[in-house]
Amino acid sequence: MPESGLIDSSGLPVVNVESDAPEPPWEIGEAVVQHITYEIPVPSARRNLPDIVTRSAPTYGRVSVIDRADSPVGPYREALLMVGCRVGLIPALYVVDAVVDSEAARDAIAAHWRYLPSVGEINVERDDDAITSSFDVGDGLTVTLHSPTTDAAAVAIVRYDPLLVVQPSNGSGAASEIPCEHDVRQAWLSRSSTLSYEGGSRRHPWIQLRSSNAITAVAAVEGQTIEAAAAIELTGA
Repeated sequence: MPESGLIDSSGLPVVNVESDAPEPPWEIGEAVVQHITYEIPVPSARRNLPDIVTRSAPTYGRVSVIDRADSPVGPYREALLMVGCRVGLIPALYVVDAVVDSEAARDAIAAHWRYLPSVGEINVERDDDAITSSFDVGDGLTVTLHSPTTDAAAVAIVRYDPLLVVQPSNGSGAASEIPCEHDVRQAWLSRSSTLSYEGGSRRHPWIQLRSSNAITAVAAVEGQTIEAAAAIELTGA
């Protein structure tokens, strides 16, 4: 039997924020992205997933950092912590936590896509050999992602599953995905990427969902078209 998440969907916080930001779709001219995907223990995955979805097999997490050079609310950077899952047969990445470096971006994301990032400093340094990002995820925890960019690769290596958010609804939960088209223009296979943590406690989700074994890591330059959130039908899930 598929193993469901352990979070009671009906008890999830309601995200209801107003924003003057334009409605989706959002056209992003250029974004520099880093992704590291890694195995996580089954209990850690289930503790951080809602009960209306099932865990992936094998269980995996992903950390992504996106440096958007432009958007309808101006340039902003975002760091995402996600867990692989399925809604019925649909593979997705559930958003566990997120940080942005812009209050306008935070409000727009909450209003249009129904997850609420915290606002914090996100530093991104890029040179000919690597991209290094560091960001504060709260409670004294700093995360650093280092991605070498010396191994150029075909753009097809950069693969995406839709982002998933869950809101409480009628005593259970309602799932929606955030469709996004990615026009990948450059890509690097960053096999020796590192993900490191400084400070924080073991209770923090970024620590609970830290890597137990690396799967893959990539970096890319791409354009993005972020569409409006779309409800996912749970019948038969």
